Order: sequence, then structure tokens, then C-alpha cells
Amino acid sequence: MKKTTTLATIVAVTLMGSAVCNAQAVNKKKQQFEKLDDDKNGAVSLEEYTSLVKTPERTEAFTSKDADKNGSLTLEEFCAPVAKKPKKEKPAAE
Repeated sequence: MKKTTTLATIVAVTLMGSAVCNAQAVNKKKQQFEKLDDDKNGAVSLEEYTSLVKTPERTEAFTSKDADKNGSLTLEEFCAPVAKKPKKEKPAAE
């Protein structure tokens, strides 16, 4: 019996792979969140966030993730992607 690969099979395998990647990514984010949540109250404060995140843009990253602007991040806010700001256009050379 000759095996053939159908488009449906390729799509199914691709989707299963994406689901595994997403599950792994979510698990990694959850572990990061739990590490940041020092007092284990289910939310990450700006102080907790900046104590471990050492990038120069950490405060801006925190506030952009804080969707409800209550000063703390839930797991959902922490995992949500942040929209990137458009790059500033360079002035045209004269």
C-alpha cells in the first residue's frame, strides 16, 4: 500500500505542533510569572517586576502590559503580547 501525504494531514500535523509550542510557551510564561510574584498573591507589582527584569525599558514594558492600569499584572496580562511601537522615522538626508 502506497502512502500519500494529503493537505489535511499536513495541516493537522502543523496545528498539533503549534499547539505543543503554544502550551510550552504558556508554561514558560507561567513559570516566569510565578518567579516574579514574590509575595504569591497572584499578581505581579511594578516593584516585583523591576526587581528581576533588568532591561532599561522595564517600567514601560510593565505599564504597557497592565491593561486595566491597576498597578499590577495578572497572569493573563503578563502573557499577553505587547503591541510594538512604530519605529521613529529617520530624517531624510539632505
